[in-house]
Amino acid sequence: MKLSKFLINKGVTYAILLAVFYQVVMVGLFIYGYHVLPSGVNQLGINVVNQAGDQGAAIQEELVPSISKSFVNVATDKDLGKSREELNNRQIQMIIVIPENFINDLQNGKSAFDFYINESNTTAVVTTMNEVAKSITDGFNQAMNQGKLTNILKSLNIDGPQQQLIAESIQNSVVQNNIYINKAPNRMDYVMTPMFLSVATYASSMVAAIILFNILVAFIPIIGKWKAFRYVQVAGCVIALLAPLFGIMTASLFISISPHKLFILYFQQVFMQITAFQFTLIFSLALGQNGIFLNIPLLLMQTISGGGTMPLQIMPNLFKLVSYLTPMYPNIQIDFGVLFGGPIFTFEVRLLMLLIISILVLLAIVWHKKESGGEPVTAATVNQ
Repeated sequence: MKLSKFLINKGVTYAILLAVFYQVVMVGLFIYGYHVLPSGVNQLGINVVNQAGDQGAAIQEELVPSISKSFVNVATDKDLGKSREELNNRQIQMIIVIPENFINDLQNGKSAFDFYINESNTTAVVTTMNEVAKSITDGFNQAMNQGKLTNILKSLNIDGPQQQLIAESIQNSVVQNNIYINKAPNRMDYVMTPMFLSVATYASSMVAAIILFNILVAFIPIIGKWKAFRYVQVAGCVIALLAPLFGIMTASLFISISPHKLFILYFQQVFMQITAFQFTLIFSLALGQNGIFLNIPLLLMQTISGGGTMPLQIMPNLFKLVSYLTPMYPNIQIDFGVLFGGPIFTFEVRLLMLLIISILVLLAIVWHKKESGGEPVTAATVNQ
């Protein structure tokens, strides 16, 4: 065979098409997905809680407008209990509390805002919120130094001489008091572990689904479609029990995880592996070898929509949609919850629903599939 003929055969043409397709898809998706940073952080939610009554209301009136210049989702109508619940669920990213004794402490020369931050979150969120806490504190002190404190003191019915005395005694006297919930180690490898585990599990499930699809197609004419499908499902379950074990063991070599958490993480990744296997097998069964044109882009998209690098609130709309339709987002949130704290049950339900829907779709595809099956892709079929 001449080289020119070899280069234009279907197999090589298909390989070129795939290579070009993935170049375009990968570069395009990643640039589009990350274009929201850093400007998109203004979508992060912040609750301001006033515990200082009328005195705190005057402080809040000074504080909220300046925060709202940088963040569009600033709420002031929720108490600390409700706000902490939202923070734990990652619905908001920070709580700013004006403590009950804020003004009294201010008069004594030192006061503080309480900043609640959830560390069971992406590095981008935690870092941003720490910077925001410092910026708010510095900005408030600067405003006070510029005389805006006088207006606040007037609103509190504090007389002129006392205003002057307080103003002179509290230069730069407000400090930030960061209160962290769901403590996480201050190391990138720990915080990224939920994403690494989920991506590894999903990718291995996808590869297994693609390979087992070829086996399914080859065995349908021999043992029938339903028996072949059952065998593939059993093989997928065996892989689901084995593969995550090695992923968890590898992770434990690099980061310190308690045996109890390792045990939970292992079974969680088994659940994820089974779900992702069913999910990715859908595209292979429905589209044959061309299913890879959907499987790989969905994998790439989930590295962003999974919520391991940026929170749901600031994702582009396309990635938000993908996060609701694919298994990686709920699994990453579950892994965050297992390792550092946070909600688990609601995301387990989402993952279970995806598993059930995927199985039903697979059954429908197999039901309509012909018993004759076909040949898996081999070197022989590529050269035809």
